[in-house]
Amino acid sequence: MYELLVLALLTHWPMHAYLLADIANDIIGPWEKISRGTLSSLLTKLEEGGYIEAADPATVPFPSSRPARAVAITTAGRDRLRKLMLDTSSNPGTYKRLFRIKALHLHLLPAEDRLFLIEHYIHYCQTGVRHQRSEAQDFATRTGGDELTNVAFGETALALMDLEARQWELELAWARGLRERASGGAGGDGTPASA
Repeated sequence: MYELLVLALLTHWPMHAYLLADIANDIIGPWEKISRGTLSSLLTKLEEGGYIEAADPATVPFPSSRPARAVAITTAGRDRLRKLMLDTSSNPGTYKRLFRIKALHLHLLPAEDRLFLIEHYIHYCQTGVRHQRSEAQDFATRTGGDELTNVAFGETALALMDLEARQWELELAWARGLRERASGGAGGDGTPASA
C-alpha cells in the first residue's frame, strides 16, 4: 500500500521525504501512520530499484526551511505504479483500502484501464454484499430455533452483518458513480448523461 501511495504522490511533483510522510498519513490516517523508518526504508528500496531518484530540492514546489531529502519518480517508477494500480489479485482482504488510494489516482491511467479497475471493484463490492447477506441468512436459519443461542448475541451478530452489508452497498454505489464519471455518463458509452 505504501509503495503505491508514495509513487502515486510523486507523479504530481518531486517532494521532500517529510512532506511525503505528511500527505500519506493524511490519506491513510487517522489510525494508521507511516513511520519515518518505514518511509526511509521504502524510499531506499524504491531508489535501489530505479523507481525514484534524488531530486534537486529547488525543484520541489513546496519550500522547506529545513534540509530534507527530495525525491522524484522515474520512468521505471511510472511503469511500476501502473503495474501496482492494475494489480487486482494481491491483498484481497485489504483491497477496499487499496482501491481508495487507486481511486485518488485513476486519472493517471488510460480510460480503458480506469474502467477495468472500476468494474473489478464493482464486482468486488457485489461479492461483499452477497457474502454478508448470505451469511446473515445462514446464521438466522441455523440459530432460529436454537435455545442455546444467547438472544442478545444473535441479535447483535445479525445487526453487525446487516451493517457490513449496508456498508458494502454504499461502497458499491460509490463505485458505480466512479464508473459513470469515468465512462462520461450514465450510458456507459462515453456520452454525457441526459438531463
